[in-house]
Amino acid sequence: MHPGRWNACFLAGFALFLAGCSAPTLPGDAGSPIKFKDDARQNSEPKSSELGDLSFVDSSGKKVDLASYRGKSNLVLVVTRGFVGSETQKDGKSVGNICTFCSTQTSRLIANYAKFTQRDAEVLVVFPIARKSDAGTLDTFAARVQGDKKTAADAPFPLLLDLNLAAVDALGIRADLSKPATYILDKQGEVRFAYVGQSLSDRPSVKALLDQLDQINAE
Repeated sequence: MHPGRWNACFLAGFALFLAGCSAPTLPGDAGSPIKFKDDARQNSEPKSSELGDLSFVDSSGKKVDLASYRGKSNLVLVVTRGFVGSETQKDGKSVGNICTFCSTQTSRLIANYAKFTQRDAEVLVVFPIARKSDAGTLDTFAARVQGDKKTAADAPFPLLLDLNLAAVDALGIRADLSKPATYILDKQGEVRFAYVGQSLSDRPSVKALLDQLDQINAE
């Protein structure tokens, strides 16, 4: 590279560093302006049976039971807000949008997925929908998170649908459509961490989740 170009690139990169900016790791990551909580502490106490009995649907329509992971791995269950606003219909069609905080959170989970598997944990990201006819929005969400032409099947961990808000209502977290919520279950299916956000950005960071898993694995 020509020295002048190298200097220009270096100065541009250094300016971004000083500004606190960094390139998003995936298209869905809105970057450093969005920060989640490194010090998130449990603020909800769902019963293990309430979570363990939940089931979802994957992009192919196959049922996925949380109980099927029991005895196999720790489980990080992230419930996004879903196709927000879709409870309102216009001309027979759902009108909604995808939350930037949800796509950023999911992009960061994908980018750091290897760190979760190193801790013997599987990640499940749930996308709630108000009605079965909105099922196609799961791939819209997957493309937002990973890039154009990517689908839910391209994600390294399952992206799942909560049909008709069944799990959202079972957990008591409904709010157009759901409050952002994160749960960690150990290999025995016991809930070890539960966090329900009170705002769009109120979510545990990847670091907070990895710290929780480290505590579980150290026991």
